[in-house]
Amino acid sequence: MPDERFEDHLRFPRGRGNVPAGAHTATAGSSACGDVVRIDLAVSGETVSGVGFDAEGCGATIAAASAVVELVEGAHVLDAARIGTDDVAGALGGLSLGKRHAADLAADALAQALGAAVSADARLDADPRRTLVAMSGGFDSAVAAVLCAHADGAQPVAVTLELWRDAHNDAERSCCSASAVQSARALAHRMGLPHFTLDLREAFRAGVVDPWIAEHAAGLTPNPCVRCNGEGRLDAMLDLAERLGAAALATGHYARVTEDGLIRAATDPAKAQAYMLAALAPASIARMRFPLGELT
Repeated sequence: MPDERFEDHLRFPRGRGNVPAGAHTATAGSSACGDVVRIDLAVSGETVSGVGFDAEGCGATIAAASAVVELVEGAHVLDAARIGTDDVAGALGGLSLGKRHAADLAADALAQALGAAVSADARLDADPRRTLVAMSGGFDSAVAAVLCAHADGAQPVAVTLELWRDAHNDAERSCCSASAVQSARALAHRMGLPHFTLDLREAFRAGVVDPWIAEHAAGLTPNPCVRCNGEGRLDAMLDLAERLGAAALATGHYARVTEDGLIRAATDPAKAQAYMLAALAPASIARMRFPLGELT
């Protein structure tokens, strides 16, 4: 039998049809699978100031979206960023394996809407203990997050960028795909970290992929990683760090920074990635941390 909390959200869905002023909207699911969740979320300062939803599909989808509204309405943005599938399912008294997909969709839509709202409208007081950690869903960035989390007094916050979405390869968790984002978010939540998702797909295509294709057509051999790190994703994450009051951005790159603020090679020559960061501005380098730079 369904839990009474499930029945309550199904009979009296919180915030259905509510679109707060200044809300950022995100959708998860598709009409092909029959379940779609839309979350409309607004942020003011450091608080989720308004949230609503709409949903199509089974009753579990509606209940899960309603639970998201109840969980995040009025919450601090860092607390809202800790909410994932397990929290949504728990708010409904637990979900069977066949219904857990609804909690996945609701949590995914929440993460996307929250990331867009925070990157546009949040403003947290600066805290020197807070570090934004880039997590790609891979091993190196996960280790960087662990190292940041174990520093004395540290308050790490995780972020993952979605740069590409392709139904043909997302299941392989290719770098910066939708699947990689979900994997990184689940890992961050297991570590107890707030996690934000930034959707930069349009900017990535316009600023990295399209120029890369055009330069190849012109007979050149461009390096897309240098352009991506120098003019794309790291700038976006540094902007988010400022909004979150984070003193620095840490990544899993194998690189080091000299005392005079220059990028240098990592200790391990087989893993050196300093070349990827060659286009970073000095002001950006000053705010970067590379926990893996001294490791093999």
